[in-house]
Amino acid sequence: MDGICVAAAARGRRVGTTLLNAIKAEATRQGKSHLCLDVIDSNPRARALYLRDGFVPQGTQSIGPLRHIFGFRSAERMLYPVQTADRPRRD
Repeated sequence: MDGICVAAAARGRRVGTTLLNAIKAEATRQGKSHLCLDVIDSNPRARALYLRDGFVPQGTQSIGPLRHIFGFRSAERMLYPVQTADRPRRD
């Protein structure tokens, strides 16, 4: 998953959850085994959303000196195991 963006005025209204549910449904339809995303350290609300929604942290990677250009220090990889009829999701 490359990313989602919710306008500031729409945050806290379940827009992000709705977008994630649509992405999960499409991943299920396509028979994917998991969704993968990176969340940056300067976006704790997004990280909290992903955790609430079942994504599991896999590790964090520093971006080193590029932090001065991009404005964040690290990104955390998160995975979501997609449930299909032949592969039930494990919680």
